Formats: sequence, structure tokens, C-alpha cells
Amino acid sequence: MSIEASYRRITREEFTRLQEDPEAADSFFGMNWENEEELLASMEEIESSDRYLSIGKDWHMLHFLLTGDGELQPHPPPPPPLGNVVQGGTETEWECTYGNVRSLAPEEVKAVADALGRISVEELRSRFRATAFAEVDIYPQGSEWTEEDAQSAFDIYPKVVGFFQAAAQDGDMILLSSD
Repeated sequence: MSIEASYRRITREEFTRLQEDPEAADSFFGMNWENEEELLASMEEIESSDRYLSIGKDWHMLHFLLTGDGELQPHPPPPPPLGNVVQGGTETEWECTYGNVRSLAPEEVKAVADALGRISVEELRSRFRATAFAEVDIYPQGSEWTEEDAQSAFDIYPKVVGFFQAAAQDGDMILLSSD
């Protein structure tokens, strides 16, 4: 099973409310539903909004292309703001499938948005090296990497940039989840 990453935009007020109200947090994160139909309907609504973005399995490729870090071992993380795009932020109390949900404060979101705005898809593409991807075992492991294999990361990147820029413009926080 592969790790998939997603982002959610929330206001500071929503974040505070979730911290103060465990039932609200359970509902927000899909843990407090009476039946599977309610949960699926809620997830569809969330995923179709402009306040949610899934980057699927492309998180590792993006992280590596933006930071040069592919190890994902406990070591000093890449510095902000680019280190905050996929693996950064502050750990919250809320669990996700792999670790805990992480949060980026509005100031961090703005710094990420500004940094991403200076990196074009062409610049990101120029950072791609098949041998480097293979050396750090970026999914799919064991295959010969080609630029075509990395195309999904180049396709999702403008959505990530737009998501962070919209959140920065609105003064939102971003929650990062790995499931």
C-alpha cells in the first residue's frame, strides 16, 4: 500500500475549535460518522472543494525535486520554506495513517507560496535526474525512471502552487496528512 499525501486549508479559528473540541476534530478528520455512507458523502464534499488538495503518491517526487532530500529518515529536515511543502510544519495531536497531521501557520504558508511562486514547472523539470530518483528509492522502486514517469509530479505542481497561494491570500493555515 502506498502513502498518499493531502492538504486541507483551514482558518486559525477553525484550527482552534478543532483543538478545543475533540468531537469536532473527529468529524473533521472523518472518524466520527454513524455509517459508511455518511463518511463517503462527507469525503466527496471535502475532496470537491477548493479547500482540499490530494497530491497522491507524488508527494515524494515533489519533496525530492524541491529539496533534494529523498531519505525521509530521522535527520535534520530540509529548511523552510521548501522543506515545509510536503514534510514540514508542526506535528499536531491528530493522527493520520502515517504519523500525525502537520500544520503550517499562515506565515509559513505565505513563505511557501512565495518560494513556490519562484519555481516554474520548467525549473522543476530541469531538476529531474532518473539516476537520482532510483538512488533514493522514490516510488515506483525498482524501475528505470524516465521523465514520463515523473510527469504526474509536474502536472500536480501548478495545483500545489495555486493551493498555497490561495491559502496565503486568505490568511489560512494548511494541514498536511499522510494516509
